[in-house]
Order: sequence, then C-alpha cells, then structure tokens
Amino acid sequence: MRPFSSFANAAVWTAILCLAASATAAASEAPSTPAADQQEVPLAAVVQYTSYRRTQPRPLQMHVLRIDLQAAGFELAAAVGDDPDGDGPAEAQLTSPRMLARRAGFVAAVNTNPWVMVPKTLHGQRTPYVAGAGCDVSGWAVCDGRQRSGPDAGHWAFWLDDYRQARLDAEPQPPVAMQAVAGFGGLIRRGQVLPAPSDVLHPRTALGLDSTGRWLTLAVVDGRQKCYSEGLSERELAEFMAELGCRDALNLDGGGSSVMLLEDADGELQIKNRPSDATGPRPVPVLLGVKRRKLPAGT
Repeated sequence: MRPFSSFANAAVWTAILCLAASATAAASEAPSTPAADQQEVPLAAVVQYTSYRRTQPRPLQMHVLRIDLQAAGFELAAAVGDDPDGDGPAEAQLTSPRMLARRAGFVAAVNTNPWVMVPKTLHGQRTPYVAGAGCDVSGWAVCDGRQRSGPDAGHWAFWLDDYRQARLDAEPQPPVAMQAVAGFGGLIRRGQVLPAPSDVLHPRTALGLDSTGRWLTLAVVDGRQKCYSEGLSERELAEFMAELGCRDALNLDGGGSSVMLLEDADGELQIKNRPSDATGPRPVPVLLGVKRRKLPAGT
C-alpha cells in the first residue's frame, strides 16, 4: 500500500484539529448545570424546630432549635452589625434581626450578645434601641475569624475553634476562634444547674450543648405577655435546658432582644417567637445562625 502523500497527511491533521476545536467550543458554550455539580441537604434534616406550650407554673410559650453540628450541607456562624465609627468606641450597629440574618445568609438564627449603647445617654436620656445606633458589644464576638469584641469577665462564651469544634465555657482557652458569641453567665456546667432559685421573670434566650458536642440547642422563651407567656427565671431556664438534654448551657441576652428566626418552605425568614416590645423585634448587634454550604455531588 502506498503511503499518504505529505499533502494528504496535512489535510487529515487539519480536519482532526478542526473537529477538536469545534468540540472544545461546544463544551465551553454548553450551559452550566449547578444541580449536577451540587446537592442540597434539606433544612429539616439538620435543624429541628419545636414549640412548647405550658400552663404551669404560669403561661409559657417556648421555642427550640436543635441543630446537628456534624451534618453536611450547613455550617454555624456569627453575624455582627457594621462598625459605625472605625476606631471609635462603638463596635457594631444595632440592626434588624431579619436584615442581619439575611445579609449573613442564615436559614435559622437567634440573638446572642448583650450590649451597651454608645453614647449611653442622649440629650440627658438613655439612648433608645433603634436600628443604626452604635453600641459596645459585651463579651466575645468573632465572625469568620475576625474578632469584633474581645472576651469579657463574667460573660460566658460559645465558639468554634480552628477545627470547627464547638466549645462553651466561662473563659475561652485559647482565645482564638473562627466564630464566637457570648451571653451573661452560665446556666449548666457539666450537668450541674448553676443559677439560684429566683422569682425574676423575663423573656429569655439560651444556648446549650449535649455531652457529645454534636447537638446544639437554641431556645427562646417569650415573656412579659400576661396570659400568653410570662417568662422564666434563670433557674427555670437552666432546668428547661437540662430537660432538653444539654450538659452545658449559657444565658444569652433576653428581654425585648429575644428572637428566633427560621426559614419557611418558601425560603422566607420568619420570626417564630413573639418578641415582647410593642414595636416589634428589637434591633440587635450579634446573631448566631446556620447557613447553607454547598457540597460536591456524591458527598
């Protein structure tokens, strides 16, 4: 058999190169299909919401989120309001909880840190809690590795360490975190209920971990609303968190700040509790929430 001539050889290679170029162009122009590359875990498989209605020892309405910290497809994070004055005394702006949660991409969230208004008084009166006002955040607040407020004595903290392991204690050791929030004092430590009995009732927000460190419990108790929900004492809140299976728990900011948000079936963030302020949900500086994390197909 006679070999191909040099001209015929060149023609064959030209045809091959043209076909390869056409295939490459077609592949680059093909529409992307995120559904084929990513899979989504249902929210209900990771975040479980339960409401409790009780009549003893008084009317009570309580809301609980139980979160699987080891589940794929979601991650825990803090969200902090914008810093209004840079190096000034204010660390964050009070922000509508729904707006702050949306900006962070949260599908579930509760309020966390207490705060002090900056300035404390305005025209001789206490500075009102209004969106956009500046405040000094009390206790540890870290968002995506960036510290916005340092640890404070007496303010227990919850944080995720460098390995994203959940920690809860009176004094963070070591004082570094990927995410961190704080509240007031502890409610439960290693199974022991800490607060003394009291008749001081308020709306409450609390956070707790089970003995394995896998399950995070976030609870909001409505209060200051006669015949609907009159609130709990710190001792009662601790006992409730123990009832929910928490080995360690801390008391977050409460009162008119207590708020719980959860995404509904239409993807809208809904406030699940009934905040006590007549004006509606109070703006807050810090939230702890859950947001989606896309996973490669087959994970």
